[in-house]
Amino acid sequence: MKSPASAVLACALLAGAALCLIPSTAAAAPVGTCTSAQQLAGAETYVAALADPSFAYDVPVADDVLRFENGVQTGFSGDVMQAELAAHLQYGGITGIKNQRWSGTGNLVRVIYDLEYGVGDINLADSTIDETFAFNSACDIARIDATFSVRPGNPITGGN
Repeated sequence: MKSPASAVLACALLAGAALCLIPSTAAAAPVGTCTSAQQLAGAETYVAALADPSFAYDVPVADDVLRFENGVQTGFSGDVMQAELAAHLQYGGITGIKNQRWSGTGNLVRVIYDLEYGVGDINLADSTIDETFAFNSACDIARIDATFSVRPGNPITGGN
């Protein structure tokens, strides 16, 4: 003979199974929409923050964003990446970002630009940077892949 508790449990299981079979009338949660204009604006803000730390906390980065520079992982989280941009330690010598060429497709935005690094009016190094930003559905930067090489700057002309 079955106990009353097992009969209640069996009824509850059957009722739950029946509910699972009934089609839901509730609408699905909307999927995040991230436009190409929003993606471009996010990537532009990141590049601007390289030269101006006041943009650091405006950069839309995912909590688990990754950054790779020449194949080496150099970024591990959104909080740390924004703090690095704000502290401006490795970016403080950037004296110019020029010749930006932007493109994009799907959730990717790519920019190629020339970067000048120096002290005051003295240009110490130049680099051409090629960065690709991958965005998630919330329109946050989820990954950055950058490749670059550094060459001596021209201290007389102040750049390239």
